Amino acid sequence: MRFLRRWGTIIVLVMAAVGFSIASPYFATVSNLNNILFSMIVSALVSLGLTWVVISGSFDLSIGLTVTTSSILVAFLIPILGPWAAIAVALVAACLIGAVNGILVTYGRLSGIVVTLGVMFVLSGINIFITGGYQVPVGYDETAFLYLGQGKLGIIGVPVLILLAVFLVALIAATRTRIGHYIAAVGDNPMAAFYSGINVYRWVILAFILSALMSGIAGVIVTSISSSAQPVGGEGYLLEAFAAVFLGATVLGKGKPHLLGTLVGVFFLYMVDSGMNMVGFPFAARHIFQGLVLIIAVGANALLNREEVHLKFI
Repeated sequence: MRFLRRWGTIIVLVMAAVGFSIASPYFATVSNLNNILFSMIVSALVSLGLTWVVISGSFDLSIGLTVTTSSILVAFLIPILGPWAAIAVALVAACLIGAVNGILVTYGRLSGIVVTLGVMFVLSGINIFITGGYQVPVGYDETAFLYLGQGKLGIIGVPVLILLAVFLVALIAATRTRIGHYIAAVGDNPMAAFYSGINVYRWVILAFILSALMSGIAGVIVTSISSSAQPVGGEGYLLEAFAAVFLGATVLGKGKPHLLGTLVGVFFLYMVDSGMNMVGFPFAARHIFQGLVLIIAVGANALLNREEVHLKFI
């Protein structure tokens, strides 16, 4: 039983990969692996950011719209400020969104779900107002910026390398610095953390800022990949992110969200999606699968943490 708790999710992932490999000769190829990694980049960045907030004990529903807002900002500002300054402004704006969420949740003492849902609607309205409902193109002469989303180093896409770099920095911060330890302590027991001398509000706000920052990076990558910014569409990353975070919490039997598990969770979702497409499942099956994964993953987390008293219903 202990073995299954620790390795069960990995075993299911491997079994699914073997099954799709048997069903389709094109599944277990380097080309398809590259396609999976490339297609999961934005979702992975958003999911890794959400992981920080869930670890801190809250939720962030505005991550998808933060992606869209950052994407629009960078596309608008490139002709004015140049690509690098535009990226910096877009990421700062994303951090400000996260700071607003965190301040309202902590000092405002409001529900994380309610606050970030409200911010999500506000950002949606602002995005449509700014763009008029039309896409914002990026000039094809912006080769340096477009290289971030479309370039390759050998057979590996530059966005994949950016994802790997962000993940490694985040993993070091989560496991080797007080950032990760304090945020986890606050999420596990905020009162105990407070009486231990930890500034609970500061670390919750930081978790929201990190979440928004990673969504902002995702927004920049989206713009670079598509050579334009769309006024809508970011909402679609929300379900994927929550499914990946809670599925990832079951990886290695931890029962609580962690960055490595989230990355494995995103890969699992996109691997199955690729396999479904090759086998011939209808597109709607992906949404059904994601919904089931979210429910099953939450149930698995409850089993892994069954010794804890369930006091959170938010």
